[in-house]
Amino acid sequence: MMYPVLETERLLLRQLTPDDAEDLFEYFSLQEVMEYYDLEVFKTLDDARNIIRYFNGEFEKGKGFRWALELKSEKKVIGTCGYHNWYRYHFRAEIGYELNPKYWRKSYMKEAILPILTFGFESMRLHRVDAFTDPANISSEKLLQSLNFKDEGILRGYFFEKGRFVDAKIFGLINE
Repeated sequence: MMYPVLETERLLLRQLTPDDAEDLFEYFSLQEVMEYYDLEVFKTLDDARNIIRYFNGEFEKGKGFRWALELKSEKKVIGTCGYHNWYRYHFRAEIGYELNPKYWRKSYMKEAILPILTFGFESMRLHRVDAFTDPANISSEKLLQSLNFKDEGILRGYFFEKGRFVDAKIFGLINE
């Protein structure tokens, strides 16, 4: 299967390539980005190369999609967004995303998620999209609510991240 390329007014959503490692390292190496992420802050360019290989490997195994968010005007990857934990039998997948802080609060992620949701519901035949956030991540919560995700509650001690158990707030969007 060819990797689906999606486009918005400002963004080209495409498969990550090894050439994107420096752009990813620029923000995956920042504590403010990794605060709610289940990985440690990136220390080397190899960390970025490894996550690119991981995301592309999940696609090759048919487990999901993770698009590079390339800002057309700068030809620069400013974030990623996509699906993981894709359960075909249950017609659901989990969405995840992160963005370079230089581009926060400019509606880039909402712009990217809209066609990704359409792709999920139409091409992947999803009935439901899940999103998990840290209860303290208010920006992510506001983004999901603006996309009509419903707050479905808190799962206490749901994830083990960075040596400790953390709560997860679950949001769901049903294709109705």
